[in-house]
Amino acid sequence: MKKTDRNAILEWAEKTGADEQTQARIKAVLDDMDALDVINSVNVEQALHRTERRIRNQKRTSVLRFGLLGAAVSAAACMAVFLFLQILHPSVREPLYSELKVNPGMTGTFVMPDSTVVVLNGGSSLSYSSSYDRKSREVTLAGEAYFDVVKDADVPFIVNTPSNSSVRVYGTQFNVDAYGSEECRVSLVNGSVGFRYTGQYGQTNEVMMEPGQRLVYDTDSGCVEVQNVSVKSDIAWKDGKMILDGTPLSDILDILSKRYSVAFDVQDEDYLKYTYSGGAFKVYPLEKVLETLQYTSSIRWKYDDNAASDRKQTIIIY
Repeated sequence: MKKTDRNAILEWAEKTGADEQTQARIKAVLDDMDALDVINSVNVEQALHRTERRIRNQKRTSVLRFGLLGAAVSAAACMAVFLFLQILHPSVREPLYSELKVNPGMTGTFVMPDSTVVVLNGGSSLSYSSSYDRKSREVTLAGEAYFDVVKDADVPFIVNTPSNSSVRVYGTQFNVDAYGSEECRVSLVNGSVGFRYTGQYGQTNEVMMEPGQRLVYDTDSGCVEVQNVSVKSDIAWKDGKMILDGTPLSDILDILSKRYSVAFDVQDEDYLKYTYSGGAFKVYPLEKVLETLQYTSSIRWKYDDNAASDRKQTIIIY
């Protein structure tokens, strides 16, 4: 595509009032056209007729119609406008979705279009649609994430989880642990959130949380338990730490399992009752953590070489 054509399209988009996100998507379309040479395989004249017909059917404003029909652009530019209108109309194209992912053993910090900050734990993903920040602020989480949500009383921030539950907020800091569909944990640092879930009889319930509380939802029983805790230990992972203060081995292994996407086979369940203290504990590579636990207790560990190849790597605690 000629540079003059590209500039004409971008100027047209700006004059018609397209927001920054939409303009960015138009640029992406233009980039794809340059890379794939789409123009050579498209009947541009026919595409322009379809574009004009869509404008009439959608009864768009006279300003937009004049901006399109009066634009002095080439056939290539008309094709790009056609693709742009496909983005604008849900009836032509389904909403696009973006997905953020973090590999096991790592954490990732992301800034959403509304400046909300999300920190993802290892092996976690977050997805959201192209309508985010315009019609709604709704995301879907698989794994664990810490949210620092920008306040917007008109557009609530909603986190959907695999456990058929959701968290609704308007501006706050909280942590959601939802790696599987069996259980969901929410820890509230400040602000106020509502946790919506399906009860044991299929009804929809909502529990309001206060700062310093941890909510645990068990999908099998449909029950919710709210505890007053020091939530610092629940969000320490985002800074690469564990806070050990009489913490049982069962909780430590759960943290490591989520962060490194491994499974633990504990030979003696009494080991799970061992507790560890020592304040903030830096989460080094997994082997370093296990060696430290081994030095301070009687447990031993080793990799399970007989575990099935299609399963998570398994570590035996004995």
